[in-house]
Amino acid sequence: MTEGFPLEPAPGPPPTVAPPPRPLLARPVVAGLLGVLVGAVLVGVPWLALSLFDGPSGQAPAAPAILGGLSKAQDAIAKVDATRGKARIDRIAKTDQETAARVSAAYAGAGAVVQDYQDEGLLRSFQLVAVRAPSPELFAPYEDVQALGEAKPGTELVRFGAVQCLVHNAPAAPGSTPEPDQSFVLNCQRTGPGLTVAVRSLSSEGNHDARELAGIVEQAWQALG
Repeated sequence: MTEGFPLEPAPGPPPTVAPPPRPLLARPVVAGLLGVLVGAVLVGVPWLALSLFDGPSGQAPAAPAILGGLSKAQDAIAKVDATRGKARIDRIAKTDQETAARVSAAYAGAGAVVQDYQDEGLLRSFQLVAVRAPSPELFAPYEDVQALGEAKPGTELVRFGAVQCLVHNAPAAPGSTPEPDQSFVLNCQRTGPGLTVAVRSLSSEGNHDARELAGIVEQAWQALG
């Protein structure tokens, strides 16, 4: 041992250097979680947008002043005699308003309008019902016309393009045609994703032609759509 000279330490393994931390987004768990969130956004945002557009609209449609050549019932009555018809005008206005509120409630708050129409002679009348929501299609109950000995079922479903109509047929023997003047249209309807338009007969007078009523529904559809 030589005095005056410090001993050098014995050689050993080189020191271990820790690797630099991985970026946060490069970590598998974080990347997987981010992918789930991005997927949820990509799926959720369109779903939310579609649900907002497809859901019922709270804005009520505005009934046209004239429909199928008939005026609003209040206007038609006022034109004949506004003074004597005031009570009837008020009753129709209240009935239509209350009925529209019930239609809206039945369609989860969707905007709805109900309006009666009458001709100048106050003989023919029908009712418009429109709501900004889809509806099930119409149907007619099954009737065994052969067993009943009838030419047509008492209630018949007919279609004109996108419009369906329920027609009441007068009794007639098999092979014959029911009397047109004794048969009449009950109601016609067209429905879509955000709108349903229906025209309902309030009297049999003048409401015998299903094709004509279907055309009136189409007129209302174009006006309200």
